[in-house]
Amino acid sequence: MKKLSKIIAACCAVLMLAGCSTQTSTKDMSKESSLTKTSKSQETGDATETVPAETVQTESASGEINVTDLCGREVTLEKPAERVVLTFNFEEYFAVTGEEGISKIVGWSRKYWEGRRQSSWDVFTEKFPELKDIPDVGYVPKNTFNVETVISLKPDLVLMAKNDYESVQTDLERLNAAGIPVIFVDYHLQTMDNHTNSTLLIGKVMGKEQQAQALVDFYKEQTDIVTERMKKAGADLEKPKVYVEFSEAAGPGTFGASYGKQMWGALIDQCGGDNITRDLVEGASAPVMPEQVLAANPDIIIFAGNQFADSDVNVGLGYTSDKETAARNLKSYGDRPGWSEINAVKNGQMYALYHDLSRHIFDFAGLQYFAKTIHPELFEDLDPDKNLKEFHDKFYPVEYKGTWFVSLED
Repeated sequence: MKKLSKIIAACCAVLMLAGCSTQTSTKDMSKESSLTKTSKSQETGDATETVPAETVQTESASGEINVTDLCGREVTLEKPAERVVLTFNFEEYFAVTGEEGISKIVGWSRKYWEGRRQSSWDVFTEKFPELKDIPDVGYVPKNTFNVETVISLKPDLVLMAKNDYESVQTDLERLNAAGIPVIFVDYHLQTMDNHTNSTLLIGKVMGKEQQAQALVDFYKEQTDIVTERMKKAGADLEKPKVYVEFSEAAGPGTFGASYGKQMWGALIDQCGGDNITRDLVEGASAPVMPEQVLAANPDIIIFAGNQFADSDVNVGLGYTSDKETAARNLKSYGDRPGWSEINAVKNGQMYALYHDLSRHIFDFAGLQYFAKTIHPELFEDLDPDKNLKEFHDKFYPVEYKGTWFVSLED
């Protein structure tokens, strides 16, 4: 009998060791999957440090959900989240959870949308008026994040953007001490791996894995339309000179940020264009001198715009945008001093799209619009507007309406 007991004990020990060997530590994950390191600000679009090549997602026998987030941190939830605080990436959260996700938000960074992305705020609060009553926890990029408010709301999940990781270290310690799980996701680096892993991670912790997988499949299918066709076209494709500028609330009188090697700048490269501010902008975005734009003489000019609560002179795009107004405001940028001599203005090659069509789960539409604008002969059959509507119909809890793309032809 004693001999049999010893044999059973030995077998159990072996099984326990085998189980432990399948776990990936945060330290090992960081070593194995470090990809890139750049700068920090969420608001400007800079990316942050290491990114896991894949997220680890398992479910224990007790029903616990064990995941590894996009900062390589191992996080455990007792069950799919029911009380969530959102500080960023509202779009991805709603795309994964749909209408059901509205009732699970107990706190959020109101500044993320209200005033900043006014058309999104307007359309969501029109359909879900209860959103206006959700407590505001402050906004990390504006240094107003209030960890005391978050703790008082007793969430079982806080969703944060990886770009904010370094800024919230002290707050993170307090949240950990309070037993509140925090996961970090990343869409800022604009990579297929990070978009995919972040979306599947949200699906896992929200109990929406099937929806998240369908969303990832759709995103990849839409992105592949551009990447596969560009790959087939090859390096011999002619590269027109492209200038991209953020359309500030003040309108044409103010030169908005342009883009270096990230955000819209990265999309120019990906779509076979020559970004005239690639080497003029450090980090993700910054305004350039007007004389530099004139000297570069771009063939194509693209504005990225959204609607502000207090402006009707910029290229305001989104759910509540009127195409006639947006087109008229776009045309007014061509009246800037010296711009009448720029090739893009002379040839009517001025365009605009909704600013948040980068760094989000629906940024495939921004990629498609850039591709079609820069190489219309290669993407004549591509309809970004139609494909973005399909995304809304399949995944998003609000109706697709308004104006998201506009050109001088409009």
